[in-house]
Amino acid sequence: MKGYELPYRDELGFCNVLISALGGDGANTAAKLLFKIGCEELGLDGGYDAKYGSEKKGTPTDVSVRFCTPGTPVRQSGPTNTPHVLVVVHADLIRPLELNRGLMAGAHCIVNTVQAPRIIRDELRLHSGRIVCVDATRIAYEAHSRLNMPLLALLARALAFPDDAVKSGIIHYWPRAKEANLAAFSRAVESAVSDQFESNDHPLVPPSVTRGPIGWRNMLNGGAIDALTHTTIGRDNRLAGRGKVPEFHSESCSSCGICLTVCSDPGGLLWKEGRMIGIDERFCKGCMRCVEVCPETKKGKALSWMGRAKGG
Repeated sequence: MKGYELPYRDELGFCNVLISALGGDGANTAAKLLFKIGCEELGLDGGYDAKYGSEKKGTPTDVSVRFCTPGTPVRQSGPTNTPHVLVVVHADLIRPLELNRGLMAGAHCIVNTVQAPRIIRDELRLHSGRIVCVDATRIAYEAHSRLNMPLLALLARALAFPDDAVKSGIIHYWPRAKEANLAAFSRAVESAVSDQFESNDHPLVPPSVTRGPIGWRNMLNGGAIDALTHTTIGRDNRLAGRGKVPEFHSESCSSCGICLTVCSDPGGLLWKEGRMIGIDERFCKGCMRCVEVCPETKKGKALSWMGRAKGG
């Protein structure tokens, strides 16, 4: 499409987009559609990177999209750590994931929240830029759509993508859900609240430290896994649970083991000598499947949801 101009560019000529989500939020699917529209409809070039996460475990994940004009050398791969546009699917993960790291001056931040932009500005510690707040969760629920659709609408607006091109892509990819998706798209655009912020005492925070550019001196052996980076020994996975951990009532537990059959990470259920003894918050993802299947005994349920009374 002639006449389209990228709203942001870094020193290498790239407009960098980062979507922070959890496994199962649909961030990867929405970003793929956006990238396809940018390259095929608007004549852009760029790069795409997705960190996949388990839906049942609620794994933190992210998607990076880099757009540039044709002819720009595309030599970078992997996730971006200097986004011009940031999409936050879960506002309560802003600080745990340090999503302010690497944000460019004048960044455009889209956040799924009921809070006002000024509140999110302090939560994000934004140096400068625009914050767009939308209750994507409610919109998706009421429109019978997915959480990614309202956020995709605002992301496309942030990049100044033509609405017609984005809506055509949505209809093509999800024909059976086109009415619901288009309704969520329109409601997000109509109900979003935004504010522009000048620089204040919040500094620009540098990106997370990495091992630097990968070259022949420090590259891994082909097919090898860097065990020091990817080991789970001593790792605390409470982030995925986001504070939602079942309450265990030992006096009601018969150690039937039904909870083990549905647990997404059985390491979260502590057993000793054939008996259930508690919950390990470092591994529990807060899915509450164990609470659903826990049988009722004369003393109530052994597992309850977030401190509800036994028997509930």
